Amino acid sequence: MRQRQLLVALLPLLAASSAWCADEGVLVGAVNIVSAEAGGRVVAASSEVRERTKIAREWRKENLIDGKFVEGPIVPADSYGWATETPPTPRAPHWAVFAFAQDKPHLMGAVRLDPRTNDPEVIGRWVKNFRIEVSVTTPEGPWETVGVFEVIDVPQKQTFTFPVPVLAKYVRLVITSNQGSNARVSLGEFEVYEALVGDDALTRIIADLEASLDRLRDFAVGHVPATASVESAIPPYDQSLLSQARGGTVTAVSSEALGDAPPDPGTQPQVLQQWRATNLIDGLVATPDAEPGHTSFGWSSNAAPAANEPQWVIFRLPGDTPTVIDSAVVDTRTRDPWGMMRGAREIEIATSIDKPDGPWKSLGRWELALEPGPRLLRFPSAEALWVRLTVLSNHGSDRYVQLGEFGVYRLSPDVDPLGSLALEFENLLTNLKRYREGALGLGAAGP
Repeated sequence: MRQRQLLVALLPLLAASSAWCADEGVLVGAVNIVSAEAGGRVVAASSEVRERTKIAREWRKENLIDGKFVEGPIVPADSYGWATETPPTPRAPHWAVFAFAQDKPHLMGAVRLDPRTNDPEVIGRWVKNFRIEVSVTTPEGPWETVGVFEVIDVPQKQTFTFPVPVLAKYVRLVITSNQGSNARVSLGEFEVYEALVGDDALTRIIADLEASLDRLRDFAVGHVPATASVESAIPPYDQSLLSQARGGTVTAVSSEALGDAPPDPGTQPQVLQQWRATNLIDGLVATPDAEPGHTSFGWSSNAAPAANEPQWVIFRLPGDTPTVIDSAVVDTRTRDPWGMMRGAREIEIATSIDKPDGPWKSLGRWELALEPGPRLLRFPSAEALWVRLTVLSNHGSDRYVQLGEFGVYRLSPDVDPLGSLALEFENLLTNLKRYREGALGLGAAGP
């Protein structure tokens, strides 16, 4: 009740920010609808920098929508932006294709580019000329050009609006030149903002609230109490909201380790029970240096994660209504003596409250240490019915990826009160959008 009263008190102050107008009669929302957090994805790209034979993860295409920015001396260790292996030209441009959550169409009002990367500005690798193309059918096109723009050579985000809303299911960013380098082109972040069509009062309220929510999130990040960032003891696995003892289940998995092919022709190999994905939530941990009193070694995939084919597990929380979570534990200990090389290295956790196949809201990406063991991960409070754990890379094995145990928790509801308020604010905004769509007869892509 106290939090709701504080939220009501904050609303007049937050709403002081006016709606972002791309053009008279067209309001542009404040939510980046192509971000990984919003369920967006990078479908394909013309080129990515490679180190020997592998794509350099600091420069891969997915960094364009991960919400990590290079700002002054602050450079994320795992995300410099996207960079190509060759420079772009008008005849041989470089491009990246983006999709919205669940590949649904949207009306676009503006795009925003952040040219800043780990490349020094002076060497001229940042993007200069580009165009935006859209497709309403497939990620391979056909494509229609809806805008041609130029990025000024300054280290700051730059916004480019469309004179009228643009319907798009897929968006292709086509870069035709950089700022002078003959080596490559690089770009820090790419964002897309939805056009909120209509001059009714509710549309304007939603646009104002989106801008206010964006400001509240930025404010909350800088005002988390010091105790919220302190690594506490690893909570027991039987207290995980996903544990089998509480009713948690695995609803889907990319792959599970298979046994040897049976001698009988036409018979398929069977999943090895000791490596099933359900072992991730059984509360049992096995280590190679101690004979376990059980046959649950953890989860092993049947293939190594690749750049375009990560390994993943989708879990269902018990109950019929969403549960608020703010923490997770990933334990990389398994029975496998090769577990260090096969252990997960980079992971992403996402949630859905609608369907077991999304749309997904990313809670963050983390890099796990080579040394096996449990790690407590903290993230802003989020509601979840399904949780997706995605493994983007392991520590070197070309055969599998393995994990011992996985759990999610709500450890400290009072540690991050502003984060909890932002969650309530987001739920209010979602309900208002659904009401507006029903009242005005609008679909996901507008009228």
